[in-house]
Amino acid sequence: MLYDDKKFIGQVIKKARQKAKLSQAELSEKIDMTDKNLGNIENGKQFPQVNNFLRLIEFLDLSLEDFGVKKKAYKDESKDALLKLILLSTKKECQAYLEILNVINNILINKN
Repeated sequence: MLYDDKKFIGQVIKKARQKAKLSQAELSEKIDMTDKNLGNIENGKQFPQVNNFLRLIEFLDLSLEDFGVKKKAYKDESKDALLKLILLSTKKECQAYLEILNVINNILINKN
């Protein structure tokens, strides 16, 4: 399975919730999410927002490997730090990072 498949992500979350013996309402209350939103995620109708996804995997004691992400793909600590910075950024911060990276990329391309 691919980790970007809505149904697959929903199934992993649903199985973990059921293993924890929680109803959708109980889990959604514990992580400050509506049960309707959680239901849509579990049924593969939508992806969880990043903040909700992080709360779900933390509360349900899941790892990214449970969603098909291989650890080998994230060996580079600088990439991990950059990805974390981006994931936790506001939209305005992401736009600024993108502009900075584009400038750096253009400098590197023009050097070669």
